[in-house]
Amino acid sequence: MKTMILCAAAVLLATGARAQTAEPTPTPDAARVWRGTVTYRLSFNGDTTGVDTAVLRVDGAHLVATDRMHLMGVARGAEARMALPALAPVSSTGTIDAGGQHGEVRVAYADGRVRGTAAMPGVPAGDIDAEVPAGTWDFAGLAPVIMALPLRAGAVWTLPAYSPYVRAVTPYRVEVGEVEAVETPMGPVRAYRVRVTGGQADMLYWFSEAEPRWEVKGEVPSMHVTIEARSRTP
Repeated sequence: MKTMILCAAAVLLATGARAQTAEPTPTPDAARVWRGTVTYRLSFNGDTTGVDTAVLRVDGAHLVATDRMHLMGVARGAEARMALPALAPVSSTGTIDAGGQHGEVRVAYADGRVRGTAAMPGVPAGDIDAEVPAGTWDFAGLAPVIMALPLRAGAVWTLPAYSPYVRAVTPYRVEVGEVEAVETPMGPVRAYRVRVTGGQADMLYWFSEAEPRWEVKGEVPSMHVTIEARSRTP
């Protein structure tokens, strides 16, 4: 699921079920992540005309994840740079163009701090300069980090991630479900169903069982948002 869809996510969800205790989080390994371009059909409230394009590539010592979304006159973009091989955050950017308005966020991570600027519709403009604890990820790069973990059914981890949109670190809870068969134009793909909570809404991902791993499908059920892979190019 493309994290830009939840750029305003900050509020923890209340749940009535007893939560399984999270395990220590393993070190991500970028070798588990597929590199290339995936084009998705983006649906929102029944409108299936949206397009989302995700690219994962290596640039020097970085894994770079970019995402471009177009839906109903709104264009969003995001890029997250992560250091190889364990995907520690290096920098991220986000843009939005809608209704004649333009917004942009740029942050960089170094020396235990995140620094940058934010000027987005609905987000107070200004400089960012905050301490981030060791082991914090960037929200825009959360999906590649999860793909880089040794996924197995029943695993539960906590991934703290910083979002420049809410200017805070949120402890995201990652729960790995069973492998399911997801239908795509390329044929059925066996994929882990992964539930991520901790923000404004639950996010569901389907990451391929086979490595190197890629995102096959994503949903934000409460927002009626779905992305489904339509093509994949190395």
